[in-house]
Amino acid sequence: RGGARNDGGSATSDAAMASKDALVKDVGALIERLQSLAQVVKDRSDACKQDLASSSPETTTSPADSEGALPSATEKKLRMVSRALNGRLKDTMDALTRLKRIADDALVLSPEDDASGDRLRALGAELALARENASDAGLLGEKIPDVPGRAGPDAADVHDADGNRTRARTGEDPDPIDPDLERVLVANAVDVKSIRDVVARLRANERDVDARAALAREVRSLASPRNESNESTPAGIEPAAASDGSSSPTAGAAGASYSEDNFAYGSTPFATFWRVVQECPALRSAMARMAKVQQENYGIFMNQRGFQVWGSSSGWLVLYAALACKVSGVGYELLRCHVDFANGVVMSMLNALAKPPVFIHGDVLETADCDVMQFPPVVWLTSQCWDPSLKKAIAEKLTRQCEAGSLVVDYGEGVGLGDRAEAWERAGTTTAPVSWNPAQTFHVYRRV
Repeated sequence: RGGARNDGGSATSDAAMASKDALVKDVGALIERLQSLAQVVKDRSDACKQDLASSSPETTTSPADSEGALPSATEKKLRMVSRALNGRLKDTMDALTRLKRIADDALVLSPEDDASGDRLRALGAELALARENASDAGLLGEKIPDVPGRAGPDAADVHDADGNRTRARTGEDPDPIDPDLERVLVANAVDVKSIRDVVARLRANERDVDARAALAREVRSLASPRNESNESTPAGIEPAAASDGSSSPTAGAAGASYSEDNFAYGSTPFATFWRVVQECPALRSAMARMAKVQQENYGIFMNQRGFQVWGSSSGWLVLYAALACKVSGVGYELLRCHVDFANGVVMSMLNALAKPPVFIHGDVLETADCDVMQFPPVVWLTSQCWDPSLKKAIAEKLTRQCEAGSLVVDYGEGVGLGDRAEAWERAGTTTAPVSWNPAQTFHVYRRV
C-alpha cells in the first residue's frame, strides 16, 4: 500500500509539473505575441517623433526651410497618431509586466508544496484574465495606425502567408552571422562554428524551464521588495527574456538593495558585439593588444582581467571575446545559476579556446578590480536596466580605479555624465540591434 501511495504521489507530481510547464509555455507565447506587436508600435511611434521634430519651428529658420515643413493638418494627424501609439505602447508594457509576474510565480512553484496546485489554478485564471484584457484593449490586434505621410512598413505583418508567426522587424534569426561577416571572421581566423555552437547552447538554456525556474527563484531571493525607479526604456519590451544578456552584477553591496527590475536582461547578438569592437579604433586596438599579451604570458590571471564584463549573465559577451578576439576575460555576476552555467560551457569547449575565460560569482562593487593592471583595461557594463543607485556606484568606482587610457563600453551614458564628465572622453559610439531595440546606441568612454 505504501508503494501505491508513492506511485500516486509521483503521478500527481508529474501532472503538476506538466500543468506548470503548459502554463509557462502559454504565458511565453502571449508575451512573444505582445513583444512582436509592441516593436512595430514603437518603430512607428519613433517615426512620428522624427517627423514632428523635423516640422518644429526650431528646425525651420528661413522661408526656404519652411517650404519643406509639414502642413498643419498633417502635423495634427501626426500628433494624434503619436498619442495613440504611445498609449498602446504603455498599455502593452503594463500587460507584459503582469505576464512576467505570472510566469515567474509559476516557475518558482514546487510540486512538493501542497498549495502549489491551488496556486497554479489561480495563476491560470490570472493568465486568462490578462489575455482577455489585452484583447479587449486591442493590444493583440494587428491593426496598428500608419505614420501619416509614410508608407506602412512591412513590420506590421507579424504572421506570414501561412498564418505562422514571424519576428516583427527583427528577422527570423536573433543571432545572424551573414555571409559577409562570416568571410571577415574566417579571414581573421575566427572559429565561426564554435561561436554558433555556444550561442545555440545559451539560447537553449534560456528556454529550459528548469533553468528559468532556478533563475526566478534566485532573483527573488536577492531582489529588494521595493521597486526603485530605473532609467531603462525599450528594455521593457522584453520583460520575460530569459538568462541571456545584461544581468545585474550586484545586489546587497555594503547593505545596498536593488529592485527586481535591476535583474532584467536582454541579449546582444554576436554580430553586434563584433561591430561595436570593430567600429571603435581605440577598442579594436585594445582588444588586439590584450590578445597579444595573453598569448605571450599564458596563465597569468592578471592579464585576463584586462577584459572584464560587469554583469556577465550566462557568459555571452565574455565568450564572444574569447572566441572572436582571442581575448580571455573575466565575467563578474551575482546570480549563481548564471555563473555555474557559463563555467560549464567553458569546461565543455576547452579545445576551442586558446585560453579559457573565467566567471566569478560575486559583487563587482566588492570583487572587481581595475587598479592592479599592467595596462589600461576594457570594462564592458551591461547596465541597460540597472537601478540608478547602482549605475552611480559603478561609475564612481570606475572613475576612482581606472587609469588613463582605460576603456568602458556601456549601453548608456552614465559613466561620462555629471561630476565625472571631465574624467572621461567619448572614444566612440555604435548603433546596432539588440533584443530589446533594433537601434541601440553603445557608448565607449576613455579615461583621461
